[in-house]
Amino acid sequence: MIEWNNFFGAILIDRDYENSKKYIEEELIMHNFYYFHPAIFSTGVKEIPFYYDYMLFTFGRTAKYFVCDNRELNNFIVEFEEILNNLDFLNAQVRIDTDYANYDLFWVNKNKLNATEKTEIINQFEEYKVKYFESENFYFGIGEIDLHTSWVETYNEEKIQEFESWYPNFKYPF
Repeated sequence: MIEWNNFFGAILIDRDYENSKKYIEEELIMHNFYYFHPAIFSTGVKEIPFYYDYMLFTFGRTAKYFVCDNRELNNFIVEFEEILNNLDFLNAQVRIDTDYANYDLFWVNKNKLNATEKTEIINQFEEYKVKYFESENFYFGIGEIDLHTSWVETYNEEKIQEFESWYPNFKYPF
């Protein structure tokens, strides 16, 4: 059924937890996004034992007729990247469950990587045949990522084919 759709995910915050939390709780609402609202986020508690070293923001919601074409997927990605651009984050993962396909998207913050780390991550993407794209600020890809290490493994080929068939001619960055 078309109305059985949802997305959920996590964003690993680096050091500036307070400003990242402030953006989600106070400034995000001003964007009037279609997909994202402050109420779908959990910004955690910076209190031991509820976090260790890095904070994890989580989010999720249900949706009807969710990202049914390239235009809607692009809008979803643009909104999410606007959020990421305002957070001090390392990596992010989004799981999209729809009635037509289920897949995972990831973002790596290039600004948090030195030249050696950038080379290593690209080598890993290529070694594991990860479908990824590069923009000015992000490595964006289809697959699962370890939020702490940025490591990825080969992603299910069927899921990549589903993504490509549902979003033909997908181009990134926009």
